[in-house]
Amino acid sequence: MYLWVIELIIIYKRKYSLKSMKKIAALLVLLFVAGPLLADDDFGFRFGLKASPNVSWFRTETRGYSNDGLDLGFSYGLIVDYGFAENYSFSTGLNILRTGGTMRYRYTYDPGGQNLDTEKRRDHYLRYIEIPVSLKLSTAEMGYISYFGRFGLGLGFNIQAKADDRIYLSEDSTLRTKDLDISDHTRFFRAALIIGAGLEYNMGGLTSLLAGLTFHNGFSNILNKDNPFDPTRPAPSALNNYFELTLGVMF
Repeated sequence: MYLWVIELIIIYKRKYSLKSMKKIAALLVLLFVAGPLLADDDFGFRFGLKASPNVSWFRTETRGYSNDGLDLGFSYGLIVDYGFAENYSFSTGLNILRTGGTMRYRYTYDPGGQNLDTEKRRDHYLRYIEIPVSLKLSTAEMGYISYFGRFGLGLGFNIQAKADDRIYLSEDSTLRTKDLDISDHTRFFRAALIIGAGLEYNMGGLTSLLAGLTFHNGFSNILNKDNPFDPTRPAPSALNNYFELTLGVMF
């Protein structure tokens, strides 16, 4: 897992400034080194694998921009729980996340100087490497089942940004463009508040099946360009939220 982190830093070193990469590298080292230090020998740590379908959308913060639909996404990855007290653990991991949503906003279409005032509908398809950092509180096992709640942060680093566009020229005419690369329009870093709950079913020993529902409440702007309709206004702002259903196994 540590090798994946090193490879990620090397891949993005050329694309982003050295100053930014130093901050990211320091954060990753802190997350993966601090966890084992918090773990108590009496409780140890556990690994798990997860797969999580999600439903995502945008919450817009700029006038003229509006959410225009949901997106179905998916994530999968590794769970690492470091126990530091009875029924308490520090939970992290490494996820590959696909999220997105649809926005609609005013747009100036300029084919040959016509300056047509219209609207654009953009379907976003965003992919991130995400590191969740949360506190996990679990109940004592009742029968074979224990329940848990978790609260923390999701730290995402964009690795791909694609979009499908629709420009409404008139009531009967729509210009469609698919599979656009919108990396320049998408910020590299995404942060979200994590609130979730679930249960584990003990299969024997340390092995258990995991199921849970989690809300990721984005609080960082994912857009990275000036307002295309009115350049005099501040850059548009939109937050990406999603609910995910987590299914997994812990060892």
